[in-house]
This record gives sequence, C-alpha cells and structure tokens, in this order.
Amino acid sequence: MAQLEHQAVRIENLELMSQHGCNAWKVYNEHLVHMIEQAQKELQKLRKNIQDLNWQRKNMQLTAGAKLREMESTWVSLVSKNYEIERTIVQLENEISQIKQQHGEANKENIQQDFQ
Repeated sequence: MAQLEHQAVRIENLELMSQHGCNAWKVYNEHLVHMIEQAQKELQKLRKNIQDLNWQRKNMQLTAGAKLREMESTWVSLVSKNYEIERTIVQLENEISQIKQQHGEANKENIQQDFQ
C-alpha cells in the first residue's frame, strides 16, 4: 500500500513538473540573464573607474616628473654657483695672504730702515 502511495505521489510530481517545470526554468534563466547583465554593467563601471584613476595617476606622475627635472636642474645650478663662490673665496684668501706677505716684508724693510 505504501509503495502504491509513493508511486502515486511520484506520478503527481512528474505531472506537475511537466506542466510547470518549463516555465519555472524559463523564469530562473531570465533571472540569471538579468543578473549577468547587471554584473556586466557593474564591471564596465569599475573598468571605467580604474581607467580614470590610472589616467589621473599618470598625469600626476608626469607633472611630478617635470617638477623633479626642474628641481634637479636648479640644484645642479646652485651646486655650480656654490663651487664658483668657494673657488673665488679661496682665490681671494690667497690674494689677501700675498698682500699681507708683501706688506709684512715692506713693513720689515721700513722698520729696518728706521733703526739704521
């Protein structure tokens, strides 16, 4: 008896599946298609955002690169000027030293002449 009942329920389920199963699958497939479309739209938005971000980064890096080159050029110029200033200072110190020596010798001669 239980076996017959089980068979009857199975047959009824199969009949229901044959009547409504196709529509259920169609609705489910439509739902999946809609989900795929939404996911693709979201993917496109994300790709555009990534592209925009990369473009902004590139522009920032190009601007920073130009500024770095300008600063490097300024630095080289300043280092060269410092070198020239140091060279001039050494040259002036040597000239001062020579003048002091010349005046020192002249003073010695004057002192010697004063005592003679």
